Amino acid sequence: MQTIQLKKFGNVLISRPAGQEAFNAMRPQLRSDEPIHIDFDGVLTVTPSWLDEFLTHLTDYASGKVELLPTKNASVLATLPVLAEARKDFVAATVLRALERMRDQTG
Repeated sequence: MQTIQLKKFGNVLISRPAGQEAFNAMRPQLRSDEPIHIDFDGVLTVTPSWLDEFLTHLTDYASGKVELLPTKNASVLATLPVLAEARKDFVAATVLRALERMRDQTG
């Protein structure tokens, strides 16, 4: 298992170009045959456009084997349903799994 700490890219993650740049920076270090976990710890805010761009490339690269680690970050929790609604692919499936796990943990 591989874990990507999103705080490596800053604590405010905005814009599609920055999401693409973040994926491009990580790709050489990733193995597409292993699951990839995304950790939001240390991130203050993330926009739907940044996360959509990053996750689109990442889930394509990893054939959907991407998991979002649970978070209580309000910005992330507000962004995830937007992506799930807008997408009908690996990104939506990844986001919906994460939201369900987070709901289960909060009871």
